[in-house]
Amino acid sequence: MKAAIYYSNSDIRIEEKQIPQISDTEALVKIFASGVCGSDVMEWYRLKKAPLILGHEVAGQVVKTGSKVTNCKIGDRVAIAHHVPCNTCYHCLRGHH
Repeated sequence: MKAAIYYSNSDIRIEEKQIPQISDTEALVKIFASGVCGSDVMEWYRLKKAPLILGHEVAGQVVKTGSKVTNCKIGDRVAIAHHVPCNTCYHCLRGHH
C-alpha cells in the first residue's frame, strides 16, 4: 500500500508500506480520505517523532475482517472517529461519546 510519510513540514514522501495484519477482532479499512489538523503539522512537536503517518478522522471501505468481527463486513463504507470512548463515564453511558 502507499502511504504519505511525514519527515518534516517540507518533506512528505509517498512510500510503499506493508499492508497491516489484523487480529480476529479487527477490521482492515482502505482509507479514501483523512483529516489533517493544525496539531498534525506543528513541526516543533512532530519532528522528533518523525517519520510517521499523519491524519485522523478517516473514511474508507472495509477490505478484510477478523473472524470475530460482527459489526461490519467487507465492502462496508465507514467513517472512523479518532477519539476512543471509555464507555463508562456519565457522558458515554448516555450515548454522548
